[in-house]
Amino acid sequence: MAKIEFRKLDKSSSFLDPNDDYSKKTIYFEVRKDPLTDQVSRILPYRRKFAELTIPSDKIEESRKVCPFCPEKISSSTPKLLPEIAPEGRVKMGKATLIPNSFPYAQYNLLVIFSEEHFIYLDQFDLELLINAFLLAQDGLKRLRRCYKDINFSSINWNYLPPAGGAIYHPHLHIVAEDNPTLYHQKVIEGLKRYKEKEGTPFWEDFLKEEIERKERYIGQQGDVHFLTAFAPKGIFGEIIILFPKRNLIEDMDHEDFKDFSKGLIKIFRYLKGHTVSFNLSLFSGNPDDNESWVYGRLCPRMLVPPWNTSDINFFEKLHQEVMCTVSPEELCQDLRDLFNKSDSESQ
Repeated sequence: MAKIEFRKLDKSSSFLDPNDDYSKKTIYFEVRKDPLTDQVSRILPYRRKFAELTIPSDKIEESRKVCPFCPEKISSSTPKLLPEIAPEGRVKMGKATLIPNSFPYAQYNLLVIFSEEHFIYLDQFDLELLINAFLLAQDGLKRLRRCYKDINFSSINWNYLPPAGGAIYHPHLHIVAEDNPTLYHQKVIEGLKRYKEKEGTPFWEDFLKEEIERKERYIGQQGDVHFLTAFAPKGIFGEIIILFPKRNLIEDMDHEDFKDFSKGLIKIFRYLKGHTVSFNLSLFSGNPDDNESWVYGRLCPRMLVPPWNTSDINFFEKLHQEVMCTVSPEELCQDLRDLFNKSDSESQ
């Protein structure tokens, strides 16, 4: 097994501290590079306690009045799928509903509405609700691929609540499928190819083995699905990587995969509820031309920084494409691991 490079540089910055009679104070931080994509993250030396995000009940009720996904409006306010995709126009699975996006982000962009419930807190997502939503998203991808042969790359995505860019409170997934990968996924594909050419072994397999052996960022395993904190996270409160070994495409996943994935998410949601209730999640299909490319997910907690509800994205990430993270990935892993490895009954 080739050795994965976890590259980091120790940096420091000094100033005269007004809280200590203007004596010199030096702050130390780390600059890390993702071992696959070279994404740069700056790990800051302090951990802030962010206020838990709460949504006022009057705001929830106000948003419900104009929500197109609620049961009294869905039949008149949402579009229908083309007949070649679904003759019935909308597809149901349990409480979930599959529809096209009225404001598409991509060539093929479908939505999965989780249920009739307009607002669901993180600790209210149960196993059946999550499994059905992800299975229906998978069904949507299968339908698209049957109809359109130009689809090569796909993902299932979730913006949960406004801090994560969720414009509608009613929980829903985005299915994105196109002929070309997104910029980030292209970097992953290039990194996988580069690593295989250099080392002769698959990156994901070596990466997972290395992280398990290091025991620094490996959270745990739910069935055949593995959960880790990212060495170079993409968010201010860290990032969680989810790996599906030997699954090349989202369409290859079975019910047990989605069940294990959903069980892991529920545990992560319980942890996030004490820190923030907003996140972005993307589940990427592997490269269809490479059987060694796994399905992988990335979950990035999001928050508004108190006291002024400042965005957690600033010029460093938006314009310089480098991320500032105020929690150590290793510390976040330890917190999550303690909860993740409890039995289901203990963690409730």
